[in-house]
Amino acid sequence: MKRNVLKPFLFLAALILIVGLACSVDLGGKTPEAPAPQPIVPATEAPTQQQSAPEPVAPEPPTAEPPTATLLPSTGSYFKEDFNSDVLGSWTNFITTGTTKSDKSKAKHSIENGKLTFNMTDNYLYSYLIYDGQTYDDVRVEVSFDNRGKNNNNVSLICRYSEDGWYEFNIASNGLFNILAYDATGAVHKGYNTVYSSGSTAIKAGKETNVYRAICSGRNLSLYINGTEAANFVEKKFGYTNGKVGLSVSSFNVYPIIVDIRLYPK
Repeated sequence: MKRNVLKPFLFLAALILIVGLACSVDLGGKTPEAPAPQPIVPATEAPTQQQSAPEPVAPEPPTAEPPTATLLPSTGSYFKEDFNSDVLGSWTNFITTGTTKSDKSKAKHSIENGKLTFNMTDNYLYSYLIYDGQTYDDVRVEVSFDNRGKNNNNVSLICRYSEDGWYEFNIASNGLFNILAYDATGAVHKGYNTVYSSGSTAIKAGKETNVYRAICSGRNLSLYINGTEAANFVEKKFGYTNGKVGLSVSSFNVYPIIVDIRLYPK
């Protein structure tokens, strides 16, 4: 099946999911067209900044072709999801763990009062949400979130998620971040591979609001933290060109982890 790709596309997740285009996309209440990914072999690198986190089991991307999107007339407008209704039928959720003792049933997510809430009540849980409604090539993914739990977690933004792999931007509450390429097929090096790693003083620790923005444009990957550019470089090794978008929240050696992702202000 041939994929239908929007280019360029601005995707703003805030429970928001935004996307800004040249087209508008409906996130409302669709039934996922692909089964939830299942865990496969352990990853070669953990998708986390936390030094104490065990290595998680890598999720397997869907084997079926992504659903074909319908292009709508250009409006020059922004699309955003305010999460005032249950639109999670358009998303695939999967959970991986860092240890065999971690209980996946304790990784919850729900829509409450116009925001998406992740609630983790066990150690080393990694909960992903992938938007199934469309695939994109050049894309911006942006989230605004509040931390209401312990200050030891990751919030992650995902672009170009496909059966080949994806890019994952992991920002930790301790001031560190990294950008990973997950190689699902072993074309370069199977598993999670760090392509950039650093820290940022722009990350607000504790019970604060942060805004993260990941941009995948051609071979260029960039990350902005609260309006400050934290990374901007050309990724030449893996070269993923299109796929789905998503986000993830992770717990580590303390809980509860409670993160509200909400509407990004205009």
